[in-house]
Amino acid sequence: MESLLLFDIDGTLVDTGGAGMRALTSAMLEEFALHERAGDFPSLDLAGSTDSGVVRLLFGHFEITLEPENVERFYARYHIHLRRELSTWGRRHGRILPGVSQLIDRLHRDENLSDRHALGLLTGNIARGAWTKVATYGLEGVFGFGAFGDDHHDRNELGPIAIERAALHTGKRFESNRVFIIGDTPKDIRCARACGAWAVAVATGKFNRPQLEEHEPDLLFDDFDDADHFVAEVERLMESEK
Repeated sequence: MESLLLFDIDGTLVDTGGAGMRALTSAMLEEFALHERAGDFPSLDLAGSTDSGVVRLLFGHFEITLEPENVERFYARYHIHLRRELSTWGRRHGRILPGVSQLIDRLHRDENLSDRHALGLLTGNIARGAWTKVATYGLEGVFGFGAFGDDHHDRNELGPIAIERAALHTGKRFESNRVFIIGDTPKDIRCARACGAWAVAVATGKFNRPQLEEHEPDLLFDDFDDADHFVAEVERLMESEK
């Protein structure tokens, strides 16, 4: 019996120290010649948001036509800035979050576990940004597939996309009661509920444990320091009836 573990990135696996926001702001102002309106840049809450959702908000605010050509212009410029910010600011001020290296290493390299748990991403980052972030913090080569913020602006639509890609990548079908969506925000919990998956929350991001408890995740961790406990809890739910 195999499970599908879908991990969020920011606040769950890594903290970039704000590199993403810095890149997003610079890319928007530069690509669309908005430097004179820098003081009018809207306040953004990126926790649990999708990049395409943020683009919709910014394009509306700055009255930019939401068409594929403009969106791709922004994504390309953003990725240039993101690579730069991650290699400088992100390395100085960012970090991989507590216990993540050990947990992911065990799930990926322990044959007994890797045979039972497929690892993927479910994140609001656009795909190219997601892969750059995980590579920056030493997690490249672990996640072979995922669903991303350029797949859909609504995070709740990403679960089925990730599950379908997991099937294509692994050759296995995953029923919803074998899927775990793992993240640090209430939006991650709602995303899991939307596709019938298990909701696993971790209090390493913007939201603390009591705030996450209010949204009733199926599992809640302070961090991933105890890999054995994480694996045991996931496998306990796998054996239960959803």
